Amino acid sequence: MNRSPLPEDRHTIAKILSKKNLERPLLTKISGSKPKAMLILLDYLSRHERQIVENITHPIIDLEDDLLKKIVELEEENARLRSQALIDGLTGLYNNRFFRLQLETEMARTRRTGLSCCLLMIDLDNFKMINDTRGHLEGDRFLAQTAQTFSQCVRAVDIVCRYGGDEFVAILPSTRQFVAIRIANRFKNAVREIPGATGYNVSASIGIAEFTVSSPWDENKFIQSADFAMYEAKSKGGNQVCTTGYHRKIDGGLEPVSIQEKDAISSIRDSEQGQGERDGA
Repeated sequence: MNRSPLPEDRHTIAKILSKKNLERPLLTKISGSKPKAMLILLDYLSRHERQIVENITHPIIDLEDDLLKKIVELEEENARLRSQALIDGLTGLYNNRFFRLQLETEMARTRRTGLSCCLLMIDLDNFKMINDTRGHLEGDRFLAQTAQTFSQCVRAVDIVCRYGGDEFVAILPSTRQFVAIRIANRFKNAVREIPGATGYNVSASIGIAEFTVSSPWDENKFIQSADFAMYEAKSKGGNQVCTTGYHRKIDGGLEPVSIQEKDAISSIRDSEQGQGERDGA
């Protein structure tokens, strides 16, 4: 027969529950003038642990009861809604809300570990032409294809999000700027391979900002820095990658930080020169 739990019983229950994910609900009566209900879920308990808990609790719902099924269904629906709140419905990428949360996390990681992180701000050049000439359904299709393409261009640790409209962002954890440049060029080249991109002259302007342990930025300044670089890329004609702060003062002069960064910056300039020659042809 079940009895009301003593203080030591409650301590025993707490120890058991602290290490288990549980499934079967029971009612526990807490000592005092007013009884209080607590759901305890038991499916993953050992036989011994289950016996301890059942001796000092009162079952109120059987596994087959409709109420339990409704509780489970409600929790599943809540989980689905929580997921939807962070996912962009059109592209299936994470949305702006998730991006902001994750950016704060990565900036905190940089401050803690000293490892830089980079942010790519990506805008589709001439995308409006698709909407204006083919309609928004075709524009939506192109955005969805772009999202899928971007997802295939990144590493497992990178996070691509839809920022809004035809703008995307990518967070690159533990990444120096010269690596981010290579990834950004991969994005830029991949956009031109999307069906329909060439016909409408759709391309990508990409801005890069690097956050280091010494960066004086908050989240908004980090975004703004990448945004400025992206607009610089657009002002130069689009379909290119621009960076902010890739030069650092050394002995009173301005020099690229490393040989790798020199190579990456040279690759940008070569790409820009090649694009200019093709446009002039």
